[in-house]
Amino acid sequence: MIAKRTLGCCYIAALLVSPAALANDAGSWLQRMSEAGSQVSYKGAFVYERSGSFSTHQVWHQTANNVVTERLLQADGEPHEWVRRDGHVQCASSYSAGPIWDASSQPAQDPELLEQWYSLELLGTTRVAGRAATVVAIKPRDEYRYAYELYLDSDTGLLLKSLVINERATLLERFQFTDLSYKDIPDSSVAPGSGCLQVDVTLKSQENSNDKSWEPGWLPPGFTGGEQDVRAFSVDEEPVSSRVYTDGMARFTVFVEPLGEERLADDLRAQLGPTVAVSRKLKAKDGAFLATVVGEIPPAAAERIAASFAQPAESVQ
Repeated sequence: MIAKRTLGCCYIAALLVSPAALANDAGSWLQRMSEAGSQVSYKGAFVYERSGSFSTHQVWHQTANNVVTERLLQADGEPHEWVRRDGHVQCASSYSAGPIWDASSQPAQDPELLEQWYSLELLGTTRVAGRAATVVAIKPRDEYRYAYELYLDSDTGLLLKSLVINERATLLERFQFTDLSYKDIPDSSVAPGSGCLQVDVTLKSQENSNDKSWEPGWLPPGFTGGEQDVRAFSVDEEPVSSRVYTDGMARFTVFVEPLGEERLADDLRAQLGPTVAVSRKLKAKDGAFLATVVGEIPPAAAERIAASFAQPAESVQ
């Protein structure tokens, strides 16, 4: 009788927990997730899926002296390799790892700010890669962003699995650890191999870097931009200006690059999984430029951003 009464009281107490309390608890888990990447070192293997294609990867994640260094190896197909330090790519054997890096790590979370654009909910617990995981659902409040399910290590808060889902409940992207061990990572494990080519990020030109005309005239509510970056990947290439925009969860980047006569380009519209790319030609006094919006936002939002640039280029034949 006492056991039944105790179970009944627990059930009633659970019913009395408000949605706001559950959301706040979900927010605390998001804070733990954003802190975990700079607090723990580990070695693991994960799968990455988008648009029906799969790839498997090995990762070494080292935190030492307030510096985070990561090395990523593709385990199937071509043996691609990437190394980044504190979020900046140091070397790469290809430039296709952007979506994979984004899927395996999330920006710093401000739950109060995030709740303006998403509803947060705890879905319960499960297991991923042999570890207990807490599941957090992040659902958009408008049509300008996707939904997410995040599976966080119940001990450390580390992201073990993530799903990106569109408004039709279609799975667009999956990241999931299949093996994970927390351990000290030696410098040799994050040292680049011979096939990992150093990325030349030398600033070649600051010209036009503060030109406000290259900023989109419209942004989805809640998205703010970081510092503008102007980089050239070799001394023979024109610099490319870029700026990352985020709402605390979703991210997209605007690239602006010069278009010489030998590099005339048509407007681009493409999508692979949740990643969309939309470009538009722009014209200035000193020539034509190509502005490209790339990121994990719905295509209609990317189209509207690209269309909001103030200076569309005249048709170039």
